[in-house]
Order: sequence, then C-alpha cells, then structure tokens
Amino acid sequence: MKADTNTNTESGRELAPLAATPLGGTAVPDRVTIVPWGDVESTKGRFTVDEESGELALKAFEKHGCDLPVDYEHQTLGGAYTSPSGQAPAAGWIKRLEAQPGEGISAEIRWTEPAIAQLSARQYRYLSPVAIIRQKDRKLVALHSVALTNKPAITGLRAIVNREGAPDQEVLVRDELLHRLDLGQDTSEQDILAAANARLVALEKETRLREANDRAASAMAAGKLVSAQRTWAVNLYLTDEALFNEWLAGAPVVVEPGRLGEPPADGADHRAAAMVSRARAEYRAHPELAALTSEEAYVAGAARAHSGSPAVGTHD
Repeated sequence: MKADTNTNTESGRELAPLAATPLGGTAVPDRVTIVPWGDVESTKGRFTVDEESGELALKAFEKHGCDLPVDYEHQTLGGAYTSPSGQAPAAGWIKRLEAQPGEGISAEIRWTEPAIAQLSARQYRYLSPVAIIRQKDRKLVALHSVALTNKPAITGLRAIVNREGAPDQEVLVRDELLHRLDLGQDTSEQDILAAANARLVALEKETRLREANDRAASAMAAGKLVSAQRTWAVNLYLTDEALFNEWLAGAPVVVEPGRLGEPPADGADHRAAAMVSRARAEYRAHPELAALTSEEAYVAGAARAHSGSPAVGTHD
C-alpha cells in the first residue's frame, strides 16, 4: 500500500506501510513471506533486507514479547488509516518470524475466523508490512505490524489466495494491465477493457500519423514534394493511402532530390507537371466533384488558373 504522509520518524528510523505480499495458492496459508530478500522497491522508496535486517527484526520481535497484529488496511496506525468506527480489529496474529537468506522474512500467522472467511472468499488478497527502516542506510530493522489490503506497494509480489483451481496467470495479467493503464485495483473488468481499447486507438493514431510523416519526408527527399505541400500529403495519406501511393508513383521530380524548397523560376515544365498531379489527386480525394465536372475538365481548369498566375518562385 502506498504510504501516507504521516510516516513517523524517530531516532533515525522511519515507520512506513510498505508493499503487499500476495498470498499464493488456493488455501489460506499459515506461513507467509511478508518481506522479500535483497533490495526491495516500493512506493515508499527502496530499502534493503539482508542478514543484519533479519537478525535485527527477529530480535525486536522477541524483545517485544507479544504477537504482532495483522490488521485491516493499517488501521492500527491510526491517523489517516483510522476506520470510521475508530476500531482496529485483528485479522490475525504473528506468532513467529523467520529470516531466510535469499527468500525473505516470513511470518507464522494464526488467523481469526472472520479473516479466514474473507481470504477464502478472496475479499482480501495481499499482506502489507509496516516496516521500521533505518534512515542512515535504508535497512529494515523491525516490523511494526502487517495489514490485509488490496493495494500492494512492494512490486513483484504474488497474491495471498488465488482463484480456486486456476493458475495465477490471469491475476498477473490483470495486475499488469492495471499498472500499465494507471488504474486502481478496484477497477471493473468493463472499465479495464474500455481503458485498454482507448489506449490502443490512441497508439494506432500515433502510428498512422508517424507513417504519414515518414512517407511525406521520403517524397520530399525524392524531390517530388516541397515543404508547402507536406501537410497536404500527410492528410492525403491519412485519408486514402492507396491514392497517396498512386500520386507518389506518378508524381514528377519538381525539385532537385534532397532540396526542400520550391523549384527555381525556370522550372516551368516541372511546376506544370506537379500542378497536374496535385489537381488529379485533389479531384480523386473529393468524389463529390464528379457530379460537377470531369477529371480532365477539373485538371484543365486548374491549368488555366495556374497559367494566369505568377510563376511559383518568381520575384518582382
């Protein structure tokens, strides 16, 4: 679970709710690894669990002399975690801790009957430890408590109880989607699908636009397109890729390949050919023009308009 801003700091130590450990399998376990070994990444930041951490955590547990509580949603921390009723019922009690190098710190838990029912019904799926972190070297040195939650904060952990008789792959895929789409654990399947579809549509549009710009850039590099025509070419590709390809195949070279500007003033033949090619593409891109005139007449009209205007690239 993501830590609240009311993290306690005392004597160079940091008290913070950390990520959740999923309870794997289809039965409610009585032994769970609650903190993994090594460098641990959580929403509260990185911390380390090593042999010193294990030794210190076990000593602190023994010195405490009482079972550590497993609560709901960190309600024993109070403050922002306080339940509406003000109560913090236990879901279970940690009877024993064990440090296993390479695996992590595990707990032997005696669950309450209500918690067993909730876990069996998969109303809760994760355990989130409240770790005491030594600030000077970011090492875990003790555990304050553990909470049942559905909002993990430590990355890469499995769920406590999986769907009965089914592999956990479905759960892993769902969690990956929630992470990639930046959605909460309580998001419905319908909303997940809608968000995924929206993301796919956006990616397809981005890919299509990138392709259009690349094709226009290639046409410019080949000397068949000048800078002023780039937006037209991109829009034509997005509207009708086949028509763009037809235009590109028949388009003459209007500028020296690699040149991006308009052709020089003495390139009248090239300009005229480019004008005809553009006019044909425009006519074919607007089917409604067929009701008004033929393609040849449209091109001829464009040619007359072109011949009556100053040549492109000339100066007074």
